[in-house]
Amino acid sequence: MGTNQVREALWSTLATVVLALRFIATIGSVLLVLFWIIAAVRDSLLNGWLWWALGAVLLLVVTTYLYSVLRVRYPTNSERWEP
Repeated sequence: MGTNQVREALWSTLATVVLALRFIATIGSVLLVLFWIIAAVRDSLLNGWLWWALGAVLLLVVTTYLYSVLRVRYPTNSERWEP
C-alpha cells in the first residue's frame, strides 16, 4: 500500500467520524435548544438545559470546521458531477 492510499484511508476514516459527530450534534442541538427554551419559559434562562444546548452547538461548530478543513486539504478525486 502506498503513502497516498494510506492517507486516503485515514482521511476517509476521520471524515466518517467527523460526519457522524456532526449528524449527532445537529439533532442534539435542535432538541436541546428546544428543551432549553421550554425550561426557560417555565423557570429562567439560566437553567440546566442551557449548558447542554451550548455544548451541542459548540460540537456542531467544531465538527463543521473540522470537516471543512478536511475537504480543503483532501478534496475528492471522483469523476462525479458536483456543483
